[in-house]
Amino acid sequence: MSSRAFHLSAVTAVAVVVTVTGAAPAVSHAAPPSSGSLASGTTAVSRADFDADGYPDVAVAAPGGTINGRAEAGYIAVVYGMAEGPNGVKHQLISQNRYGIPGTAETGDRFGSHLTAADLDGDGFTDLVVGAPGEDVDGARDVGRHTVLWGSMGGLATATALGRGTSPTRAGDFDGDGHPDLATAHHVRYGPFSRTGEAARTGPLVVPGIRVDAMEAGDVDGDGMTDLVVSSGSPARDGLTVPLQRLRLLRGTERGLVAGPSIAPAGTVSADSIALGDVDGDGRQDVVFGRSTAGGGLLGVVRGTADGLEARATLVGQDSPGVPGTDESGDRFGTDVAVGDVTGDGYADVVAGVPGEDLAGRKDAGRFVVLRGSPTGVTGGSVQAFSQNTAGVPGSAEDGDRFGTGTAVVGGHVVVSAPGENSRSGAVWAFAGTTAGITATGSVSFGPGTLAAPMAGARLGSAFHR
Repeated sequence: MSSRAFHLSAVTAVAVVVTVTGAAPAVSHAAPPSSGSLASGTTAVSRADFDADGYPDVAVAAPGGTINGRAEAGYIAVVYGMAEGPNGVKHQLISQNRYGIPGTAETGDRFGSHLTAADLDGDGFTDLVVGAPGEDVDGARDVGRHTVLWGSMGGLATATALGRGTSPTRAGDFDGDGHPDLATAHHVRYGPFSRTGEAARTGPLVVPGIRVDAMEAGDVDGDGMTDLVVSSGSPARDGLTVPLQRLRLLRGTERGLVAGPSIAPAGTVSADSIALGDVDGDGRQDVVFGRSTAGGGLLGVVRGTADGLEARATLVGQDSPGVPGTDESGDRFGTDVAVGDVTGDGYADVVAGVPGEDLAGRKDAGRFVVLRGSPTGVTGGSVQAFSQNTAGVPGSAEDGDRFGTGTAVVGGHVVVSAPGENSRSGAVWAFAGTTAGITATGSVSFGPGTLAAPMAGARLGSAFHR
C-alpha cells in the first residue's frame, strides 16, 4: 500500500506530544478493566490508560526505527485513546534519545521490541515496561535492558531503568500481596516498585531448565492471585533437536509462582502465542493459544471449568467449518492471538492474525480473523475475516505486507498491524466493534509517515503492549 492510501476518516493526524488536562471525559464504549485489575483475566492490552483519562491507550513497537542515523535503534509510538478510539491523532513518540529516557539510541538496540503495561507504583496511572533486547550494558554486549516509563496526567513522561533482560515481560500480582509483580522468562521481580526501579525482591522463574517462548498472566484458577501460562520446552543440548513446547501453568501463591501442571498437552504442543479470557461467559478464565507454525496454523481454546482447565483443547483452523480460507502451509493462522469482548455481549471474542495468507496473487499479504465467543465457546460458526482488500479497509493487499502480524483488543476496538507495509516501515489499523461484530466502516490506519516518525525499516506494529 502506498503512503497516499493512509487516511483517518476526515481528520488530519499531526505529530503531538500529549498533555492531558481537565476532568476525564465520558467514555462512549464499555470501560476496560482498570490498570490495577491484575487478575481480571482479559488480555492486558485492553486495560492500559497511561494518562488516566478513561480512554484505553495502546503502545506500538517500531524496533527497526532509525534514530539519528542509528539503524534498528528502535522507538515506540503511544497512541492515546479518544471517544473515536485509538485513531493515531493523539500520540507520543519515544526513543532512547528523548530527554529522561535511560541510555542512548544505538545501532541494534531494538528499543520497544517488547511492551508490557501495568500500574507498577500504584498511583492510578498505567506504566509501560519497554524491552530493548540489543542493548549493551556496562560493556556486556546484547544483554538487553528493561525500562519503565511512568504514567501521568501528561502521559508517559519520566522513565527508570529496571535492569538487564532480553525476554518479554508480563505483569500480575503473583504473590497476592496487592502489589504488581513483573515476570520475565528467567525471573520475577516482586513489587512494590519504587520510582528508582527497585523491586521489593527478585526470585527465579519457578521451573529451571526450561525455555519460555510465550507467556500470559491472569487468574486462571480463580483464587484471586495472578497465574502465569507459559509455552515452554527444554533447551537443546549436545546437538539434539529442540523438543516442541507445550503450555504449562505456573500458579500464583503467597510465596510467588510455583510449578503447576501441563495444559491439555495433546492439543497445545507447539503453541507460540497465548491470551486469556472468558470466551464462554461462565465466569472462569479460558486459555486461548495460537499454533501458527503447525501447517497452515491453528487456534486453540482450553476452557476453564469448576474443576479446573479441561483436559483437551478445541482446535480451529482454516479447514474448520465456517472459517474463511483454506489451510495452506505458511499461512500462520493463529499468529498473535488477543482476547476481549468487542461486541458487548458478555462473551470474550478472539482475534488472530493470518499474516502469511496470499490474496489475489499477492504473497504474504495477510489478513486477520475475529471469532465470537458464545455459551459453547469459540467455534468456526461465527467468524469474520478482514484484509486490506476488504471493502472499507484503508489500503490494498500487497506482497509482504503481513497484515495481521500483530493484534490487540483496545476497549471496544480491534487493532492490527502490518510491519511489512511500505517496504517494512509498517502500519497499524483500528476497527470498531458493534453488536453485530467488527466493522470496516470508519476503520482508520496510520503509519510512521502519519505520525511524523522515522519510516525506513521501522517495522511499526511489530508488537503491541500486553
